[in-house]
Amino acid sequence: MKWACASCTLRWSAAAFIHDGLADSICALCRTHQISGPDFANPASQLFAQGTGLTYGGGDQTTGTPLAFTKAARRQAEGLADSYAAAPPAVRQALPAATFADQLWTMLQTPPAAWPSGDLPTVLAAWGYPVQQLFDQNTLDLTTRQYIRETYHHVCQYCGRYGNSVDHMNPVSISADNTIANLTLACAECNQLKGDMPYTEFVRIDAATAPLKADLRRLEKAQRTFKAQVTNLQAQLAALTHQAADPAAPGANVLRQQIKMAQDLLDQAKSDSKHISAQRAAYVHSQWAVAQYQEETRTWE
Repeated sequence: MKWACASCTLRWSAAAFIHDGLADSICALCRTHQISGPDFANPASQLFAQGTGLTYGGGDQTTGTPLAFTKAARRQAEGLADSYAAAPPAVRQALPAATFADQLWTMLQTPPAAWPSGDLPTVLAAWGYPVQQLFDQNTLDLTTRQYIRETYHHVCQYCGRYGNSVDHMNPVSISADNTIANLTLACAECNQLKGDMPYTEFVRIDAATAPLKADLRRLEKAQRTFKAQVTNLQAQLAALTHQAADPAAPGANVLRQQIKMAQDLLDQAKSDSKHISAQRAAYVHSQWAVAQYQEETRTWE
């Protein structure tokens, strides 16, 4: 949920407007730079305050002068702020939030045509901050990756299926920890499902999907069995028809029927697995969304 600041006109999440039990008309960036909320009216913020029981901190009329930007300029400024919020801790340590806010504010006071363009590292470099090397902290050499795979015997530590993806338990973007102690092995599905979720939160939420994961392990084993059967039967059929030099050699049709049955079973196992994986993903994503919402709204009280 985002709405526009009545002063800088940029769109921010609700957290940028809420402070001290108030739903303000201006964002945290403007408040930091001594802009007065009562000088600006913000119907969206006022309506939000009414709906959540907060006190509206803005004015009924706008007496201040808001900044005006084109749609492209607003997107650029908002994108920089969002990218900074999601940047690795090392970046935020090298460039504290207050310093970044000052730089962004200074940029907002100049014509958009003069703004540096590009992604966050490019813009920070244009501002004179040599932080490019701090953005890629999760690079692992092949030796380390192979060590983790052998340590966990190619078993996903989240679901128990075959795993080949080396995963940072606590994302580097949050922990800045690229050591072996923060590495584990995951299957491609779990690695994607976990995403940037903290390790303890993912394990807590995913614990409820244990029955689904048991079925996924069973189906993975079944798929290996059916796939091996298909491969073996196809090899028998090829040998039989090659030796007899006749596609209709005795026994060939029986093998084809067996291949079809094994393939049908393989396809069904894949379909069942896909369905269960979707159920698990839906549960994990919904529970994580709830946890994030609860954290975000904790400051509203």
